[in-house]
Amino acid sequence: MFMGGDDPEREKRRLLKLLGKSLAKSRQKYYRPKGEQALPALGKLFFDIYKVVGPAQTLLQHADESSGLRDIAVEGFFTEEQVKLKEQFSEEAIRELTDKLDPKEVSSRLKDVMVQFFSTFDTATVRTINGTHDRLRTFINLVRFDYYFVLKKFDAALQEGNYTAKPKFETINGDYVGEDLKDFIEIAYAIDAEGEWEPVFHVLNLYRGVDMVSRPAWKKLVATIDEVRKSNVLVSIIQHIDDDPFYKPTIRVTRERIVEPYLNRLKTTTEATLQKIGNERRKRKIDQMAHAVFGTQPVVRAKHYTEKANLVYSKRMLAGFIHTESINYLKAFLLDYFKKDVRELVRDILLVRGQWSTNIMSQQMSEAFHQVLTISDQLVKFDDSLAEEGELGAKLKKAVGRIVERDKASANQLRQLLQEVNEEAKKMVNESAQNLIVMAKHLKTVIDDYDRDEHEVILNWKQLEPMSEAPIKQRMVDMYKQIYYFIQLMQIYAKK
Repeated sequence: MFMGGDDPEREKRRLLKLLGKSLAKSRQKYYRPKGEQALPALGKLFFDIYKVVGPAQTLLQHADESSGLRDIAVEGFFTEEQVKLKEQFSEEAIRELTDKLDPKEVSSRLKDVMVQFFSTFDTATVRTINGTHDRLRTFINLVRFDYYFVLKKFDAALQEGNYTAKPKFETINGDYVGEDLKDFIEIAYAIDAEGEWEPVFHVLNLYRGVDMVSRPAWKKLVATIDEVRKSNVLVSIIQHIDDDPFYKPTIRVTRERIVEPYLNRLKTTTEATLQKIGNERRKRKIDQMAHAVFGTQPVVRAKHYTEKANLVYSKRMLAGFIHTESINYLKAFLLDYFKKDVRELVRDILLVRGQWSTNIMSQQMSEAFHQVLTISDQLVKFDDSLAEEGELGAKLKKAVGRIVERDKASANQLRQLLQEVNEEAKKMVNESAQNLIVMAKHLKTVIDDYDRDEHEVILNWKQLEPMSEAPIKQRMVDMYKQIYYFIQLMQIYAKK
């Protein structure tokens, strides 16, 4: 006890003294223990590294800002077969495919190609790609170390980016570079001295189109870093500067699996492309059908069940009204066309004044007509009720006011109300389409009957003709087309 053999401080001093002796004898001459001074040779070590990797700093400045470099690290190993398979997932190739096949066939074909492509990445290939990327990351970390910041401490006159300069390094206080050494060790000691570096430079060449470093210079640099690491001299310097013989460095080892995320992104991108193309086709079809029914003028009939009204819901991360387009078109069709032209021709002339050979067909057509007419009134009432002072509008406004930020449950009542409103809108769209189909079917029958020499459905066409302002046959044909196109328009929304 009196000899102090268990005194931690005494043991610490003893170890620091041994460190000092070891550093004094070190052949690298990076550090002078007496006075704790960093010597010019340490500055030269950093400058030698700077000369090799410094030119790549600008080229790799934005290497972390996208997945581009990771993608290149994967694609740089592609075989000809993989390149050809991958090309089939480009937007251009998918568009060409969609021009030839229906959507289900396109999906099936791409799924088969995707399975084939994924199967080309065996365990050995994945291991090679991931290993190359890990070495790539350690290279980038080494390149992006701030060498100039350290070098300015040894030579204040040194110009940044001047790799041919002959610096005049001075001896400096070791404290000035202690933290820099820790940062340097963290990245430099992760360099794999035994690893394959040629694939890394191949990837970097694909990334920027130039060779980042001289191969012989890099090989020499790796050997230097490995020698310094094995000598443990930099760690000893830090231990001596910090008076901490127990200091152990932290090494930034990179272990990242990039193949699986790459394949997942490819799958997601392909699905997004298919959806994009599908949405474009759907929009074109909607525009064609809407033009056929309503002409070129914008159709704006819904007052409150609209996309504009959805702003208040989107701010609260809710879908809001989801059938706005179909409801708007339905209201326009029913108010502007059905209640006028269709009612005049179908109800007033064909159903009321027409002499039908059987009541069954006229009754079916009449029931379908009046069902649509009822829905027309319901739709107007439904839309009006969504005004702020309306029955549904007031309920929705009240439910919006009850939402508390960061409390998901507080939006449940609003979510339920919106669901009920949307279900009612969908119901009106679907029921209108169903009844219009029945009407169109019977309208086609009476058009065909009009052309017969002996009429079998309506027996008094001659008496009906003068009741129409325009030729009744042409009016029926035009009406059939307009109803047919409108049904197609509604069916597009039904498939959504």
